[in-house]
Amino acid sequence: MITFFRNIFSSKIGLFLTMCFVALIAFAFASADVTGSGAFGGVTGSGTAAQVGDSKLTTSELSQSVNNAFRAEQRENTGLDLKSFVEGGGFDGILDRLINSFSISAFGNKYGMTAGKRLVDSEIADIPSFQGADGQFSEENFRRALQQQGIKEQQLRDDFTRNLLADQLLPVAGFGASVPQKLVAPYASLLLEAREGQVAIIPSAAFIENMTPADAALSAFYSKNSSRYTIPERRTISYSIFSKDRFNDKIQPTEKEIQGQYNLDKAKYAASETRNIDQVILPTQAAAKALADKISGGDTIGAAAQSVGLSVAEVGSVNKSALAGTASQAVADAVFSAASGGVSAPAQSALGWHIAKINDVTKVPAQTLEQVRAQIVAELSREKIDVAMAELTVTMEDEFASGSTLTDVATAEGLKIESTPALLANGQNPEDQNYRPIPEMQRILPVAFSLEEDSDPQVVEIIPGQQYAILNVTNITEAAPPPLNAIKPVVTRDYMLDEGSKKAKVVADQIAKQVGSGATLSKAIADAKVKLPNIENIKTTRADLARQSQQGQVPPPLTLMFSMAEGTAKTLKAQQNQGWFVVNLNKIDRGDASQRADLLNATRAQFKQVFGNEYTEQFINAMKADVGVERNEDALSALKNQLMGRN
Repeated sequence: MITFFRNIFSSKIGLFLTMCFVALIAFAFASADVTGSGAFGGVTGSGTAAQVGDSKLTTSELSQSVNNAFRAEQRENTGLDLKSFVEGGGFDGILDRLINSFSISAFGNKYGMTAGKRLVDSEIADIPSFQGADGQFSEENFRRALQQQGIKEQQLRDDFTRNLLADQLLPVAGFGASVPQKLVAPYASLLLEAREGQVAIIPSAAFIENMTPADAALSAFYSKNSSRYTIPERRTISYSIFSKDRFNDKIQPTEKEIQGQYNLDKAKYAASETRNIDQVILPTQAAAKALADKISGGDTIGAAAQSVGLSVAEVGSVNKSALAGTASQAVADAVFSAASGGVSAPAQSALGWHIAKINDVTKVPAQTLEQVRAQIVAELSREKIDVAMAELTVTMEDEFASGSTLTDVATAEGLKIESTPALLANGQNPEDQNYRPIPEMQRILPVAFSLEEDSDPQVVEIIPGQQYAILNVTNITEAAPPPLNAIKPVVTRDYMLDEGSKKAKVVADQIAKQVGSGATLSKAIADAKVKLPNIENIKTTRADLARQSQQGQVPPPLTLMFSMAEGTAKTLKAQQNQGWFVVNLNKIDRGDASQRADLLNATRAQFKQVFGNEYTEQFINAMKADVGVERNEDALSALKNQLMGRN
């Protein structure tokens, strides 16, 4: 039902949330470093794309946000190029989203609303990529993630602050939206509406001539439709993978370090004794002694305690120092002086007088250095290797920052450099459908496709603390169609389908016109004198259409049928030039939901959500008007042209 109403109403409502909210970490990492504060300028780091209140949205930030959003979309849709992304609304959508976010923040600040540092800290700490293996915030992971994304900590904090202010301001705008019954009933009745009709397909293949198209015609078709065959940007990556195993035979603790660690942990290796005890605490020494005598005389400690109205505490295994800490030294001395199976002498603590039954005594002899040497060596080796691995990655990053190449660093560290073919952002090789990237590419590719052409080589963490890679993008192949000769069979097929589609359209239009004049669809098809597939009879409701829409399975002719007038026929082009549909709507049965309380209530709930979103959108517009938004159209046009490769 939600999808149904989204189809009924304007798309701006369906797009509302994406226009108003900026997902916390996604937005933060889609934003670049904000630099400069000059007046409106060109497409530079200091240029201003928009002035929002006292804040400036820079062209640099907007450009990086658009590029990062495009990269994310391209990983899902490998056929997408930046020009198509921008022309399809990606640029304007990101711009509007950023202006909305800046406006909400400026409005909140203007009227005294804040998001405190501790609240921002807690939001940052909840981001999984900033957490260590223990699930807690890791300063090292935090700094590494910021460095990989090329943003500063303050930029990240500003992003979170703006979104926290949005969380405070926006929910109240749509709260309690009400919908009149007169509006609900007609739309609820629409779901019960049923339609009957027929659909015929006029396939392009039925009009394809068995002949080879002329080269000139094929070339002209290819030039006109080159975007259809465009291969997205590809990148060739050189990389070396290394892990902490490389230090296993190189790093060993010295004898001095082993001895020092043994001395440091001497208490852990000293002889120890634990006792498993049950105890009872009594108010006086005399009562404790009397109870101890009962137990020594043959009563169980439980029965003896019960006879005086007390219960037994099962302490379990405990060493002397721990017992002294929880009770007293006197109690510990008494318990550890008694024989196994015996009862300790009464001893006092702050809680009263203790007696204990000694159930079991476990003694562990002291361990010599030679006995625990292997354990100490393993622990020290692991710690030293972890330190060496961290130092190596830091050294590599410093070397790259100083101008060293991937070859320089790999040679110095004895690493083997591997290279990939020109890959798409998802790891596919368009020239080899059987190519399969190594598993590590899941972590390497996002970094490689986020780099500029002249970026320094990067260190990428594959498995936290365990495995890393150093990489460099050696070649960037811009999105472009391949030479015609390389895909001539495919283009020839598409050309012939296109030509067949043109002829199929003529026939489809004739059939639709004849049906519109009163002829039946079957007679109009017979008069066309072309062998066509059988007519399909359709009978369904708008509710069924809504359910199919939620599953993404609504055939286009069915959608068209529910937008037609009764007794009419229309044509619809099939996908990929496969032909043309002729849709004939014979009958409409109007629905009546006046007696369907369940349907009315569900529809009212959907309308409340839609109205709430509309109120929220208007609230954002009011905030923008209050703080003032000035767009630098010259800079925006220049940036958009630059992103699309225009002069």
